[in-house]
Parts: sequence; C-alpha cells; structure tokens
Amino acid sequence: MALTVDQIDDFVASIHQEFAGEAMKAAQDLSLPLQEYKYASRLFSGNLKKDTMSTSQCKWKVKVATNNNFQVVGLYHRDSSGRVKTLTEGELKWGMTTNNYHYDIDEEVFRTGGREIYDYLADQERDLITSFYQGMEDLMFGPGPAGPTVDPFPPVSLLWWITATDDATTENNAEEGFDGVAPVGWGSNGIGGIDPTVYDQWKNRTFPYTDVSRDDFVEKIINSMDLCSFTPPVKRPDIVDQTRHDWEILTTHSRIAQCRRLLQLGNDNIGDDMAAHSGSVYLRGVPLTWIPAWTNAASVNQRTDGVVLGINWSTFRAFHAPGRQMRKRKAFQHPEMSNVRVRCMDDAVQMVCFNRRGNFRGYCTNTVTETA
Repeated sequence: MALTVDQIDDFVASIHQEFAGEAMKAAQDLSLPLQEYKYASRLFSGNLKKDTMSTSQCKWKVKVATNNNFQVVGLYHRDSSGRVKTLTEGELKWGMTTNNYHYDIDEEVFRTGGREIYDYLADQERDLITSFYQGMEDLMFGPGPAGPTVDPFPPVSLLWWITATDDATTENNAEEGFDGVAPVGWGSNGIGGIDPTVYDQWKNRTFPYTDVSRDDFVEKIINSMDLCSFTPPVKRPDIVDQTRHDWEILTTHSRIAQCRRLLQLGNDNIGDDMAAHSGSVYLRGVPLTWIPAWTNAASVNQRTDGVVLGINWSTFRAFHAPGRQMRKRKAFQHPEMSNVRVRCMDDAVQMVCFNRRGNFRGYCTNTVTETA
C-alpha cells in the first residue's frame, strides 16, 4: 500500500533492512565506463588494511636515524657519545568527501505499493554507494592534490605516494634508483610532512624503461622487487612489518598485452622470471594487474607513460576518522524545497604509506597509446 508523508522518511532510514516480498527487478546498469573499479575491489575490500585514528589530522611516527655511537676502541679509550633526532612525525589532513541523493515526497512512486517503493529507494541507495566508488576511483588513481594549500583537501592517491620525479617539479624525470621525491608541486613540504631530500630513506625506487623487453622492462621490475626489500638486524614493533611483502604490479593494459606477446615469442631468457596463467601475467609469481582508470579513454586519469607501479600493500594502510566511514545520515528536508528530502553519505579517509622505499615506480621514455 502507499506510504503517508510522515512514513516516507522513516522508510528511507530503514531501507537497509530486508523487505519481505518478491525479488527486486532492477534496471540494467550501463552507466559506468570502466571495466572494473579497483578502489571498490582492491583498496576498499581487498589488499588495503583499514583502521581508525582519533586525531584532528592523520598522524604517524617515523624513525629516520639511529644515534650511532658505535666505535672501535683500545685501552684507556675516551667515549664519544652523541644524540640525534631519531623520530619525526608524518601528517596529512583528512580527505573528506560527501555524496547524496534526493527525492520528492510527492513523487508518484510513493503512492504505489510497498514493493515498488522499496525497489525505487534501494536503487537510490545502491547508486549512492556506486557513485562514491566512482568518485574515489578518480581520486585514488589520479595524481593527488597539486599542493599543500589545496582546499578542500582530498584523499591522496597511490601516484601521490609513489612518485617518478627527482625534483618535485617535473614528472617522469627520475633515474634508476631510489630517486622518487615529493610529488610535483610539493617541494620542501615533502610527502606526509617529511622531506625526502632530507631523509633519503623516504624516497621510493624509480626506473625509466624504453620498451617491454626481458633486459629492460622485466629486469628493472625484478631488480626493484629485490632492492625494495629491507630486513632490519633487530626486530622492532614497527607500524607495518618491513619483512612481510604483499606485492602487486599495477600498470596499463598495453603493458600487459606486450608482456603476453613477449611470452608468446618463447624467449628462453625469460626462464622462471615471467609466466602466464589463465590469461594473467606474473613476474616472480607476482601478478601484473592492469588499471582501467589508467587505460580507458573515458577516465580522467588515462595515462600515456606506460606507468608501472610496484605496490607492496603491506606498507600501506587506510585510516578513517572515527564514525565517518561511509556514514549515512537520515534524510533531511531541503532548505529551499519543502517537499524534497536529501539523503547524504559522508566519508573521511587518508591512505598512508609507512615505508616508501618498499615500493617502486617505472615509466616509459616513449609516449604510449592505450586503445581501451
């Protein structure tokens, strides 16, 4: 039966509860342009560990030096003892987002039966979540905030954390080595408030490559995986375990296609370093995953640099402000339209990399055309 005006808002608030009735007949969704939304499938519900942080900003400690008072001595030696700043603090503003849908209580659907009303509102709720994931996809696989004064400040991205610049001025000018400094536009502000030009261990590894070949593309990725692995002599209670690796290599579709061609050529020099299984490509047993947001022409983040991002997911963690992870609010009356209700969902998150040197980024020195 139809709902009365005073029942509609309560019905929306409880839409997450199961409604007894026939199965919903949803519309076919062709609204999304990308083949897959990795924020939803990988970052939100997959590899990325999540936690909350009850601070005005997202903050964490980093050990950047040792006191290093070790010395070789003889009889009657005179001790030499120094004290240095061993800890520094990283910080990021919360990246706050909001999303909403609205409805008019005089819409015809509210004069129909309960099943039709439920189907209508359930579709609005699904769209609320879908468009949130769509917006976060653009942010997570984009360049990140252009500078520290950006307002409002967004959630930062993977490419913001793992850079291919050696001067924070020009992208894709880094040499092979631990050369990735602060993102373009950040300069001495560093990354997370820590300047990599002051602390070399706060740089990620980088490499340029010319083509997808065994001695260029493949070798540099394998070298990077080896050299981005650090084992301390004494185990300590780090925020993230430096000895645990959860590798994934993120790239564009053209790189995956070139790797498949390389395998099809039957190059004996590849040996056990590169393999294919069920259409997927692996390097040293690590999957190469193509990112539609970097490949598809419909994406605002389509790239032409053949980016290769070596992500050790164990070095990353996502933090939410307490009570603000996809927080839905009860529908409220629009201030200028008395019959219109607005249903909002808020989020406040930042993704933190605690060990930048445990990750790497490569780029092609030639322009790469993606065909998706």
